[in-house]
Amino acid sequence: MSDELWLKRLQRSITAIRGWEPRMGEHELVAPGSSLAKDDEGLIGNPVRSAARYGLITAVDHLGLIEDLAKDELTLRPSAIFTPARAALLGSSQAVWILTGVRPQRIDRSLAVALDERIQHRTFIRDHLNDGYIRDNFSAGFVDDLRRVDAELTGEVNRLELLRKGTAYSGKFDTTRMMREAAAHLTKAGEVDDEWMRLALSYEWRIASAAAHARSWPMQVRKTEALSARGGDVRRMTSSVEEFAKSVGIAVLMTSEAWRLWDLRREKHTK
Repeated sequence: MSDELWLKRLQRSITAIRGWEPRMGEHELVAPGSSLAKDDEGLIGNPVRSAARYGLITAVDHLGLIEDLAKDELTLRPSAIFTPARAALLGSSQAVWILTGVRPQRIDRSLAVALDERIQHRTFIRDHLNDGYIRDNFSAGFVDDLRRVDAELTGEVNRLELLRKGTAYSGKFDTTRMMREAAAHLTKAGEVDDEWMRLALSYEWRIASAAAHARSWPMQVRKTEALSARGGDVRRMTSSVEEFAKSVGIAVLMTSEAWRLWDLRREKHTK
């Protein structure tokens, strides 16, 4: 397939992104009696709708960055340009993962995300509390504030762990499993399972991560040019419009499904 056709596909993705961006600044109500409203009944902070909505916001925000970059002549920097699409895939996968399954699954998944968020935040605070330079050079009031936040987060961690106790659904939160389960939902949405799409989603998740981009091993997977040079071979990583259009398209596809589920769950009751 020619670059011209892939550019047309990329433009279709950008058109979809532009259609979602106006919704970012809106407070979209969850209707009483809807599936989302029932999911959040009795839970503090509406964890189901909050985790799903934030996943959508981050997905569209990162896709919007790609749109911004595409307004001018797009430079395909192979070790960096794919990262926003992968982040968008992560956010949209979170939304899809939370909004699928039966109600106990949706509740448990949202609580798993909320618990992981608190744990990550607490680790960040404790890294500062355990830093000798901060203890010796910052004000006592600042350190006391850190201890207060740590105590509050610990209370939240204990509360969320208690809510999740005994569940047989999610187990410990893991982003890779979350993405795989969201991909399984997406690939089974048609009349037949699309194993090629499942493989494409898994490929994107691994090869487009920021951790992969900072290392050299993707050069053994992505297209590269090998040049002979004194002292050894030189490898240059390259990219293509096709590869980039596929990367963006996968993220857009998952985000589109996330929006469909969001509207379905918030507007009317579904099982």
